[in-house]
Formats: sequence, structure tokens, C-alpha cells
Amino acid sequence: MRLFTGQYDRTLDAKNRIQLPSQLRDAIEPEREGKGLYITLGESRGTVSIVTERGFEKLATRIETEFMPGPESRRFELQFYSLASYVEMDKQGRILLPERLRTKARLGESVLLVGQKFRIDIWNPEDFEKSLGIDWKGDDWPDWQGFLRARPNHPPPPRPEQD
Repeated sequence: MRLFTGQYDRTLDAKNRIQLPSQLRDAIEPEREGKGLYITLGESRGTVSIVTERGFEKLATRIETEFMPGPESRRFELQFYSLASYVEMDKQGRILLPERLRTKARLGESVLLVGQKFRIDIWNPEDFEKSLGIDWKGDDWPDWQGFLRARPNHPPPPRPEQD
């Protein structure tokens, strides 16, 4: 599977369907990743995430909660798995966005699909711009150096304090 990257403006239709652009559809290899997709609340507030079948299985393995007893882990599992929906793309590359997730994320008719490595996030376009934190009109440049040069199992160096 290729990584999911890029930003794509989309509109939800009257039936709450959203069309995945060909660049994202082409990144999915059904033979390896499965035919369907899972949709759930996103990691960022106000987003919905889309992951492949295999990606969801890997995520479920990574977040095993049986070693974390208590009401928090039970509530997490109840919320996470009950809100996840399995969907398949139709011939036009559309998937159905569950109304409950759309309502919780406060997504309107216009949305932004954002590639996030192994998942696709659906954002409200204004919220995405705020979260992106790039000064488009000024001279401030994103500070990516520490992350681009980081080695596995070594966190990036702390960012220097700015006045």
C-alpha cells in the first residue's frame, strides 16, 4: 500500500456519500488491504478517519486494552468499536459517511479529505487550516528539520523557545 497523502476538497451528497479521489483510491491495494474500509471518529477533535481493513486490524491489535483494566478501557472499547463502521466503495469510488459520525464531528456539506500516512481524515476545511498552523502570509517557515532527521526510537529534539 502506498501512503495516503494530499488534501482534496469534497462535497457530501444528499445521501451522506463522499467520493474518494482517484489518488487515494489508487493507494489502496484490495488484494493486500481488503475490499472495504472502516470509518470511525478521528484522532483530532472534529474529524472522522477512514482506514483500510488491514489498517483497522493493525490498529485494533495495537490498542489492546485487556492489560489496562478499569472503566476507562471498557468505555474506550465501547465507544471505539461501536462507532466504527465497515463500508465498501461503490463503482464511482463513493463511501457512505455514517450520520452519527458526521454529526459528532460537526462536518458540513463541504469537507476536506487529508492523507495521513496510513489513514484518511475528513475535516471541516476551516478547522483544518487552523490546526495546520502554517503562516501562509508571513515569513515563518514550518520547522520540520527535527522530524525529518529523527531516527527510529529517538524522539525529535525539543524545539527552541521563541520570544
